[in-house]
Amino acid sequence: MKGEDHEKNGRENGSEKSRERFNPAPSRAVRPVPKSSKGHFVGALVFEGENGPQTLHFASLTEHNASLCLIYRPDFHDIEEQLAALHFTLPNGKPSRHFFDFRVTQKGGRRVCISVKPERIAVTYEYRAMMAEVKRAAIGNICDAVATITERNIDPVELHNAKLFHDARHREPEIDEIVLKSLAEVRDPTTINEFLLKAGLGGRGFFSVARAIRFGQATLFTPEPIRGKTLIVRGEAV
Repeated sequence: MKGEDHEKNGRENGSEKSRERFNPAPSRAVRPVPKSSKGHFVGALVFEGENGPQTLHFASLTEHNASLCLIYRPDFHDIEEQLAALHFTLPNGKPSRHFFDFRVTQKGGRRVCISVKPERIAVTYEYRAMMAEVKRAAIGNICDAVATITERNIDPVELHNAKLFHDARHREPEIDEIVLKSLAEVRDPTTINEFLLKAGLGGRGFFSVARAIRFGQATLFTPEPIRGKTLIVRGEAV
């Protein structure tokens, strides 16, 4: 079913994907991100920003995964990567600089600066002591809160669904309309496969259901990875 959706998106969203591929807004990173790095997962993704497609660079697999989870949370508004150096004083009194990997702006305007680190580093006394001083310098200056994300903080279910939301981010107006009309008739929990069969769409409507879940038009019956067998109910946004 999922493979059919990828083919469907490729055919029907060709012009939109081309626009995103060739005309996204450039990265806003102040600190350069290497285009390639031996032994590191580096690259760029494009998300739908407030003003259209926006390029976001990442310098590790954890940064990539963290950014997707952040982008597809309900309270997300914007994300910037590799901020300008923040000057702060180390616990020993020496001046230093810190580079935040991301700054996320939530819908209410709250800004959170985020450092992405391996768990083995984030748990050390040295890192925690340093971040206490970084936090002191950052809050009220460039953000409202400071957080560290490690590979252990990334929930596999949230990541699975964020990747799906990202793959399904392009609208398919005709299919989306059918899905919304069909959702209005849902009275009891039903699997996505059953729902799409009744809607007459089959696998080609899977991404549309994912978008409906993302925007609250459908709701997961229980929190789980979104697959064909996943139970959904009608959402409040229908």
